[in-house]
Amino acid sequence: SQTKHIPLDLTMEILSRLPVKSIVRFGCVSKLWSTLTRHQSFINLFASRSSSGQPRLLVTFSTCYKKYGISFPQHQNPDGSYPPFYSFQIKNTSYMRYVRSKSVEGLILLPGFKIWNPTLRQFLALPHPSEHPSQDCECYLGYDPLEGKHKVLCIVDKEYSEELQVLTLGAQESWRVITKGIPMHFPTGGLGRCFNGILYYEARLLGDGKNIIMSFDVKSESFSPIKYPEGPSHLMLDIIQGRLAMVAFCSFSNIVDLYILKDEDGHEWTHQRFLNIFGKSKLWLEPVYFKGITDDGELVFAPNTFPEPYYIIYFDPKKNSTREALFQGVTTDDVGEIRKCFGIAKSLYVKDFFPNHIESFVSF
Repeated sequence: SQTKHIPLDLTMEILSRLPVKSIVRFGCVSKLWSTLTRHQSFINLFASRSSSGQPRLLVTFSTCYKKYGISFPQHQNPDGSYPPFYSFQIKNTSYMRYVRSKSVEGLILLPGFKIWNPTLRQFLALPHPSEHPSQDCECYLGYDPLEGKHKVLCIVDKEYSEELQVLTLGAQESWRVITKGIPMHFPTGGLGRCFNGILYYEARLLGDGKNIIMSFDVKSESFSPIKYPEGPSHLMLDIIQGRLAMVAFCSFSNIVDLYILKDEDGHEWTHQRFLNIFGKSKLWLEPVYFKGITDDGELVFAPNTFPEPYYIIYFDPKKNSTREALFQGVTTDDVGEIRKCFGIAKSLYVKDFFPNHIESFVSF
C-alpha cells in the first residue's frame, strides 16, 4: 500500500497550534519542516492564533560570560493562574552587550547593525551605511503594520543634520538617504518606542536647545516634533494604550509620575502622581525598577536580580492597584528551570526587559 502523507497545509495547521519551544525543536527534524516554519503562510497562521499572539515578557540575564533568556507570560489565565514560562541560552553572546531597541513585532535591534529574533534564536547582520561605522550612528527599529515591514532609521554622527538613512528589512534594499522635510535635530539617547506605525525617540532641536520627542511615520518616512512635557528632566519614554507616555519612578518612595500625551497636534500632556504604589505588598523585599508598560496599560516593575520565587509587579494607573506575578522554581531549587537546563549555580543579573514581546517566525 502507498504511504499516506499529511498535506502540507494540515501540517502547518498542526504546527501552528504547538508551543513556540516545540515548533523551534521540530524545525530541526527535517529541511521540509524547517522550510515550513519559515514560510510566510505559516508565519501569518501562527501570528493569527490567539494563544501565540498573546504578548509575553522577555527577560535576558547573564552569569559570568554566558547569557540566557526567559519568556514569561504577561497575562493571566481566566482562573488567575499564569501560563508556563520557558528559558533558552543565547549562543551569540558577542552580539548581546546591550540592545538598541525594545521588541518591535518580535525583532530586536542590536549594536553593529544586527537584528535578533529571540523566537528563532537567530541573528541577522545588516549592511552598514556607506562610510559610517556603527559607533557613529544612532539607530532605531520601527514597523509598518500596513505593509508588514520593519525599517531601521539611522542618524549618522548624532549631529544636527538633515540627512538620515533608512533600510527596509527583507527587501534586499540598500540604505536610502532622506533629505526632505526633516526638522533639524539630533537624538539624545534612549531606545525609542514604536506603536501603530509611528516611531518615537527623544531628541533636541537646533537653535533653542530644548528637549523634544521626534515622531517618525514608518510608512511615509516623515518626521514631526512633539513638545516635551514639563516636569522632571529624567523621564522614560513609553506607550500606554496607544498614547505616548513619559514615566518617572522613585524606587525609594514608591512614587510614580505619569505623563500622557493628550493631543499630539496641540502638544498637550496630562500628569498624574501616584504615591506608595506597592502599598502593603510583601514581595517588595529589594529594590524594583520600572521596566515598561504592557499592552493593557499596566506599568511593569521587577528586580534586577533573580530572587526565588521570581516576581513581577504590575501597576494599573486607572484602578490605582497592583497585581503580583510569582514564578516558582526559576533559578534556585533543585528543579529550577534555569538550573535544570543549564546547570547555573552562580548569581544571575537581569540585562534587558522586553514587555509586549510577540513570538515571531519572521526571518530574512
